Amino acid sequence: MNLRAADLTVFVFVLGVLLSGMWLAQQFGMEWSPTLLAIVAAVSAVWTAYYRFGVEPRIDAGRGDDDNRRESGGVGDGARE
Repeated sequence: MNLRAADLTVFVFVLGVLLSGMWLAQQFGMEWSPTLLAIVAAVSAVWTAYYRFGVEPRIDAGRGDDDNRRESGGVGDGARE
């Protein structure tokens, strides 16, 4: 798997979301541990892989559809009168 800067960005975002959730859980009595932190990091890696291989291709396909619509005249840019 070829890692890109975008993958690191998504990983840090997901890790931040999960750590925020764990902080909230701690406020209700759940204790931190190295095992818990390792689980959170592993779940972040899984969500990052899901984004790259499950979500990103759909986003790219949607962008391609938008480009095709513009080229075929489906969406005007105001140049034609």
